[in-house]
Formats: sequence, structure tokens, C-alpha cells
Amino acid sequence: MKQMAILCVDDEPTILYSLKEQLQDQFAQQYLIETAENAEEAFEVFEELQADHCDVALVISDCIMPGISGDELFKQIHQVAPNTLNILLTGQSSAQALVNAVNHAGLYRYVAKPWQKEDLILTVAGALEAYLKDKQLEEQNYLLQQQAIELREKNLRLLSLDQEKNDFLGIAAHDLKNPLAGILGIAELIQEDIAELSKKELLEYAAKIERASKQMFNLITNLLDVNKIESGNVKLSLQAIDLLPIVQQLVAEYHARAQAKQIDLKLIYDEKSYIAILDPSLVYQVLDNLISNAIKYSPLGKSVKVRLYQTEQHVSCEVQDEGVGFTSAEQQKLFHKFSRLSAKPTGGEHSTGLGLFIVKKLVDAMSANICCESDAGRGTKFIVTFPIA
Repeated sequence: MKQMAILCVDDEPTILYSLKEQLQDQFAQQYLIETAENAEEAFEVFEELQADHCDVALVISDCIMPGISGDELFKQIHQVAPNTLNILLTGQSSAQALVNAVNHAGLYRYVAKPWQKEDLILTVAGALEAYLKDKQLEEQNYLLQQQAIELREKNLRLLSLDQEKNDFLGIAAHDLKNPLAGILGIAELIQEDIAELSKKELLEYAAKIERASKQMFNLITNLLDVNKIESGNVKLSLQAIDLLPIVQQLVAEYHARAQAKQIDLKLIYDEKSYIAILDPSLVYQVLDNLISNAIKYSPLGKSVKVRLYQTEQHVSCEVQDEGVGFTSAEQQKLFHKFSRLSAKPTGGEHSTGLGLFIVKKLVDAMSANICCESDAGRGTKFIVTFPIA
């Protein structure tokens, strides 16, 4: 709890000294006892105490003083500190002054001059007890309000998670249902027409089943990856690794797929090695996704460039395509789950809408960085940057 103070105000030095001495005997261990000889000085002392983060619990002031009267002082203090209690010392004060203090300054009591010490101490003790109770109640109310805000935020978060779960399951079920329906339909056709189907037709049906199965397998793999990421079960093994062989392997693996779409897949690099701090398994998954997407969304006859370069602090890998690109609004949603964007696969490939979400999470796990540069109609470039070894 903050330091607390009692402020005494009287234009008679003898009375002010006596008041301070009597209060110090009883309250000095818990409260600072401050004094002022007029209202102007009292307000300055009050402001200084507040600046020092000291709560003024009680102001005891004479009523009739040169300049600003006691009841007017209480009004000024009440405007900036409505919880501070006031006791008015009255010798020949008017009833109007008391009414003014009660109505506009939250007057606690008035004490007639000359006072009895015992009566004064009891009155002050009662005021301080009332102040502390009000302060405790205020703190309790504040805590209850904060708890209510936190509870409301948690409820909103739970509602959001529940909605996200429903959307997640709905999209997953839809994307699994379509290939399953295709497999079921082909199986029924084979059963009905097995005697009339040629070997070529059977191979075509088998290829369709394979494509549908791969589509389901990729979706399930992505769903498992998302679950692993969001549950914090991604195993991380950061090492000083040469990125070049990993990229060379990926480009070689995607060469046939690129040729099938007449896409020129190029790897560009100048150095013999690109040593960076990364997890070899995670970085393979990240770049595999980016290169796969570049080929998937590139029109036939275009080119995809994979470029490695390094600075004194970083190793970077760029994957650039000549597809339709993304608008600035779409770029804001690139790394969200199940993002449905305007770009569509150009060769009948399937997209789960989870790939870039997984990529972003894996890149973050490696303390690396990924960004996207794209203009609608002018292709897209993804840049992944790793800290150098």
C-alpha cells in the first residue's frame, strides 16, 4: 500500500503546532503529518504529496483563513481527490460554510474550537478508518472488474476457438469427403463392369484412385502437422547445416513435375556452401511446400526460380514463380489456416489451404523469417531467411 498522509491547515502557528503534535502522538507511525498556514500553501503541499505517490487520506483545516476559506479548499481538493476525507475546524464559521463543505467537498465531520484532544483523536481515527475501508472496497471492486474483464476475454477466446474448431472440422470433412466419394464411385464402377473393362481402363481408374488417395493423405498429413504445431510438440534440432544440398535435392525431386507442366525450374547460386542455423527436417518441409506451390500455381510454359544468397548475417532462399500473384489484401491472409485465395492450381492439383500456415509456424520455430513479395498478375516471390552460422 502507498504511504499515506494527514494534511493540517491553520493560519494560527500556535494552533497548527498543537494540532500536529497531538496527531503525531497517535498516528505518526502510519501517516505523514504535513502542515500548511493557508489554503494556497496547502494545495501546493497536496500536489507535492500526490507527485510523490503519497495518498492524502485526511485534510484538517480551519474554516476562516485569509484568502481562500477552509470549505473552498476542501472543494478544490475534492475535485482532484474525491476519496480524501475532510474535517473542518470551526470557531465562528457560518452555517453556509458547513453546508458548502458538506454539499461540495464530502465533509466527514466538523470540530469546534477549542477542541478536546480525546474528541479530536477519536474523530480523526474514525475518519482514517472510514478512508481505509473505502479504499479497500475500491481496490476490491477494481479487482472484481479486472476479473470480470479477464473472464469475458477468456469466454470470447473460447467462443472463437470453438468456432475455429467447427470451421476446421467442416473444411476438413468436406475436403476428405470429395476424394472418398470419388474412390467409392470408381470402386462401384469396377464392380459393376469388371468383365467389360480393358486393362487400359483399369489402369486409368487405378490412377484416379491413387490421385484421390494422395489428396486425402496430404490433407491428413497437414492436419496432423497443424495439431502437432498448435500443441507445441514440434521437435526442434537446430544445427549449422549447409542449405545448398537440401535445395539441390528438392529441385531434382520436382524436376519431373515441372517438366510435366512445361515449367522451367532453375536453381541459382554462386557460393560452394550456404551454412545456416536451421533444423534440416523442418527446413526441408518448408522449402518443399514453397517449391511445390510455385509449380502448382504457375501456368504452363512459365519458369520457377529458386535462388540462394547470403550476407554477413543471413542465408536466404527465394522461390519465385510467374503465376497470378496476390493482392495486398490477400497477402495479409497468406499464412492463415484454410486461406481461400484467388490463385488456383493450374494443373488440376489439390490445395488444403494449410501449407503456408504450416510453413510460417515452422519458420518461426527455427527463429527464421519468411516474407512474400507479390503483385496481382506478376507472380510471387517467397523469401526465407535464416541466421548464418
